[in-house]
Amino acid sequence: MGLRIPVKLKHNDKEVEVNALLNTGFETDEPVVALPLTIASQLNLTPGEKRFYLGPGALVGEVYLAGEVTITVKVGESERSIKAYAVIEPREEEIILSDRAIAELGIVVDLKHMKWWLV
Repeated sequence: MGLRIPVKLKHNDKEVEVNALLNTGFETDEPVVALPLTIASQLNLTPGEKRFYLGPGALVGEVYLAGEVTITVKVGESERSIKAYAVIEPREEEIILSDRAIAELGIVVDLKHMKWWLV
């Protein structure tokens, strides 16, 4: 079972509030958020250049580069925002934050108790 948190995604003048899966196994050098096509469309993001990636085992997937978005998380009075690269994952139904996005937002994850907080 994964841990999902409420986030706000913004691109230009478009904004959506959604739940995002925290996936520390989605390892990237820069903050990245993977989006299903439906959410990308709501943000007026369009699929750009196709990229392939290697997943667990022999899994090979494809994503489309889609530009930059702002990710915001809020807990009580604490709020954090970062810029992240958006990729469109055609077969995905969830919003997924990469390990670097999680770290730069200052999110700490306790999967045993299914809790998270900001530092």
